[in-house]
Amino acid sequence: MQAVSIVGAEAPLPVGDLLAGRTQILSFANSHAINLACTNPEFLELLLGADLLYRDGVGMRLLFQWAGLEPGRNMNGTDFIPKVLAASGGVPVALYGSTGDVAAAAAKRLQRDGVNVTSSRDGFLSIAEYATALRVDRPRVVVLGMGMPKQEIVAQHLREATQEPVLIVNGGAILDFLANRFPRAPLWIRNVGLEWLFRLLLEPRRLWRRYVLGNAIFIARAARVAIAYRFRSISKRLDR
Repeated sequence: MQAVSIVGAEAPLPVGDLLAGRTQILSFANSHAINLACTNPEFLELLLGADLLYRDGVGMRLLFQWAGLEPGRNMNGTDFIPKVLAASGGVPVALYGSTGDVAAAAAKRLQRDGVNVTSSRDGFLSIAEYATALRVDRPRVVVLGMGMPKQEIVAQHLREATQEPVLIVNGGAILDFLANRFPRAPLWIRNVGLEWLFRLLLEPRRLWRRYVLGNAIFIARAARVAIAYRFRSISKRLDR
């Protein structure tokens, strides 16, 4: 299945389009995803196989800008997913991910906000168990909060297992944020693209490898890609 590129969209797709009469996978591409994709061909295939793939984070914006491309709107999943759920029109929603307690707390938070969360399950089940849960719960929207690459693997299997149209959202740490397990950065920090630094300062032992080493590796890769892309563009113009 060919992914739909919407990185240049001026506004999010209407929720009615997201809840179209077919199963869709919504994923987010950030610098961590790109690093994983560079070393994991299976994950790269899953990422590109999403029906909707949104740019997430300052690293991806830099990659597009260095390559001379329009980066479009930053679709941070932590901000965007609650908006999708709030506008879902009361359809059944399932939350799969994190621990059972966190998933249940996230469900209660969303229910207070008027979202029709009908089921929640932890993120440590087998793929077969999630497929069974999907058939039992029969949600219209499933939010997976398991981290990469597990959630993308589960999403693909759920798409193959479902007999009814479902919007499957790969949400990373979204359930932890909804349950207030982790605080969000102040708005001004988010606006300047430094929420990753805020999270690193809160959890240096857990996140230093992803954000310190990972960001350095991503910048090096992004620079190589940008140079290659610009060189190819220049070569094409010279050949004309």
